[in-house]
Amino acid sequence: AATKKSHEELIFGFNLKEEQFDNPILPTLTDLDTCSNPVFILRYDGHIGIANSKALDLMGIDVNTKVPEGGEIRRDENEKLTGVISENALDLVFSVATRYLIPKGEDIKKTATKATKLLAKKGITSIHSVFTYKKGGEGGLGSVEIPLYRAVQELILQNCYALVDTNRPKKLIRLKKSSLDGGQIYSKFKLNTLKLFLDGSFGAKTACMWEPFSDAPDMCGFCVVEEDVIYERMKIAHNLGFQIVIHAIGDKANRIAVNLYKKLLDEFPRGDHRHRIEHASMLTEDVIKDMKEYAIIASCQPPFINSEYTWLERRIGKERCQYTYPMRSILDGGVMLISGSDCPIEDPSPILGLHALVNRNGFVPEQCITMEEALKTYTISAAYGAFEDNVKGSIEVGKLADFVILDRNPLEIDKDHIKGIQVLETIIRGKSVFKKDEIV
Repeated sequence: AATKKSHEELIFGFNLKEEQFDNPILPTLTDLDTCSNPVFILRYDGHIGIANSKALDLMGIDVNTKVPEGGEIRRDENEKLTGVISENALDLVFSVATRYLIPKGEDIKKTATKATKLLAKKGITSIHSVFTYKKGGEGGLGSVEIPLYRAVQELILQNCYALVDTNRPKKLIRLKKSSLDGGQIYSKFKLNTLKLFLDGSFGAKTACMWEPFSDAPDMCGFCVVEEDVIYERMKIAHNLGFQIVIHAIGDKANRIAVNLYKKLLDEFPRGDHRHRIEHASMLTEDVIKDMKEYAIIASCQPPFINSEYTWLERRIGKERCQYTYPMRSILDGGVMLISGSDCPIEDPSPILGLHALVNRNGFVPEQCITMEEALKTYTISAAYGAFEDNVKGSIEVGKLADFVILDRNPLEIDKDHIKGIQVLETIIRGKSVFKKDEIV
């Protein structure tokens, strides 16, 4: 990359998976300083990254920089910057990097077309997509994201259910009234949800835990926002009639999320709210019991199992693995389970998600679910999680003709062969948008 750029231009890397290295640790500032360009590399989960010295200078980050609440600018034992930046502190990175990341001109349309065709090829007819609506934004492009979508929305094949990440929930009213949201029952784009973040990720060691990580005894992760702050945002959105989705990974974060929902719904009861916990990665029995009582949806990403099963026990220990990605316990506990991918963090393929739900790669096999149950999490239950089960999620008269044709019946195939299922055709709103070995 350095050979194609001037020495002053930022090289921004994505998709770092240090767990695949022989020595599974993040690169160091010293490693990246061997490049003469400013360099920043973001881990694939979007929660942590590493900068070299020139990138820190470009972003105005030094030992005197105030660390944003809910973020980290890590230092070594001598109080020198290590180059590692996580969670809300990534706003300092994106506020500068945005000008390098936003596609320009025809590149926007080319990128959108390529992405939507890829999703169609994988059999995806609808997406739940996060839109950042604030300056900077971890893993996002800030307030330019929605205008960018407007510019290409006619090219997008999939139906889109928007989850808006904003610090100002009242802005949802104006966004919902905009031309972007058709406002009709069969609208292709719907905006009805506030997305909030409580903690980070296992990979970044920023998931909020009750006890330290097994391989980092001095780290328990943390919440990226104060509970009273997030509750005020929840209260505004809830009382305006919006759905709420809270990102929670660690066991402590999930307990906090459920407690916040309990407080909200006790203070302001509302039927059929369909509030969700996004990821819901670590759920103990008591948390699942409360989720059922308060009708909180568990929105999980099964592909996480595919990418984490080789190292997760080292990170959190065998005991805590027993209630990590506990899909069987969620369903047996009477909680609505819906599935997604967290793309681009993971491969968006629902086939790979079905494989993870049914097989789990041997990771806590007691938590496997049946193929019929797994299919529901990607279809009718997922539609329920977006208030759209009346128009999609099953093949019925009066619903949208959104479906796929597969080369084999998932309900009859040997579970060891699930990953080999091929999408032959994808139909969205009655129109064929992908055929295997044919350009549509």
